[in-house]
Amino acid sequence: MRSVICWAGLMLTLGLPLTAQIGTHISLRSESSIRKHAELYFERQAYSHAAKLYHRVVAEHPDDQQAKLILGDCYRLMREPHSAAYWYGQALDNQETAVEHLYHYASVLCTTRAYGQARIWYQKYLVHRPDDQRALAALNSLRNPQRLIDNRYQVKQLAVELPGAVFSPALYQNGLVVVGEGGTGSLIKNITSWNEGPYFDLYYIPISEGKAGHPRYLDDNLNSVFHEGPAVFFDNGDQVILTRSAFKKGQEDTRNLQLMIAQRKPSGNWSTPKKLFSHQDYSIGHPAVDNHGSVIYFSTDKPGGYGGTDIYMSEYKNGAWTTPVNLGPEINTAGNELFPSVDLEGTLYYATNGRGGLGGLEIFKVDPGSGKSLNLGFPINSSADDFGIVWHPEQDGGYFSTNRTGRDRIFKFQMSPQLAKAAVPVN
Repeated sequence: MRSVICWAGLMLTLGLPLTAQIGTHISLRSESSIRKHAELYFERQAYSHAAKLYHRVVAEHPDDQQAKLILGDCYRLMREPHSAAYWYGQALDNQETAVEHLYHYASVLCTTRAYGQARIWYQKYLVHRPDDQRALAALNSLRNPQRLIDNRYQVKQLAVELPGAVFSPALYQNGLVVVGEGGTGSLIKNITSWNEGPYFDLYYIPISEGKAGHPRYLDDNLNSVFHEGPAVFFDNGDQVILTRSAFKKGQEDTRNLQLMIAQRKPSGNWSTPKKLFSHQDYSIGHPAVDNHGSVIYFSTDKPGGYGGTDIYMSEYKNGAWTTPVNLGPEINTAGNELFPSVDLEGTLYYATNGRGGLGGLEIFKVDPGSGKSLNLGFPINSSADDFGIVWHPEQDGGYFSTNRTGRDRIFKFQMSPQLAKAAVPVN
């Protein structure tokens, strides 16, 4: 999934790369020059460019196992699991390697539904790191994946008229606001280095009788010259908190994410967004706000958490947001927790790759009674990345994002109201 590499990290950091400063078209003649530029592209998260150069290295040196491993890393980080599995397999079947590559190989095998092979490589990884909760949870899920099938749900792709990736739906007016790779906005944007595609903007999609209407560019104030990501609307749609990329201080070739808040004017236009929290050296994104507008949840790679990205919360008190608090190990893991959302009753949902499942990002809910995280099961979850779920307050269902068809798209889901309180736990 190429879009989630930006927003989920997937993969998974919240950092966003700028177009590589070293140039797309370089005259590379010597082997040392090719390797040097390949390393630099990879360092700057320009994984597509890096992969092209490492392919040249492998073509000249078929026994270069390190180059094959890095090719596996490139494709994993671009969310192309079949290619990642191929290159990891080429390298790992022939040599000892860094322990973390055993985990990466197992995880991409799981995403490609090669569950038998995935179990073998998770077991190899656990020989070295027997207490890794990510691998233990994944292996536990793979022993009996059938228990993750939940026939309460019916899912169907929502036909959205945007040419690129579309993900992270947010309820707004009589439709959805989505993150889109459409490139149809009024602002000129650069090309992203990680997939050589356009930047992301926010689009409004009207929904009528369950069908999506024609998308429109949301607003010039809300969309900037950089990436806009997941958003949430509250206060009867008069306020929005959105994710936006920003330069890291002193580093012009990388960005982190920040949350911005804006208000809708009486004219219907939006005010210029302002930064919600003060931070510089880490990313904050993927906002979710409760029904009263008094609690916000978000994902961050702030140091001191449990893994790569954790979910935090803050409360609105006395006219200001309180210092964010980590939600703790019942939710956060050594993996990545991303894309939180809250339904009308205040139940928290989020995506994670740290609690096992069928592969990729899985959508979980926090049981209001026990506080435990429960896997929503198939068909909402799949072997691909599933994330960004929202529940419609007037329906027994809602929308979520998935790349199970090969590209990030929006799916609609419905469930039986008689079984709405049931859940499928994953330990």
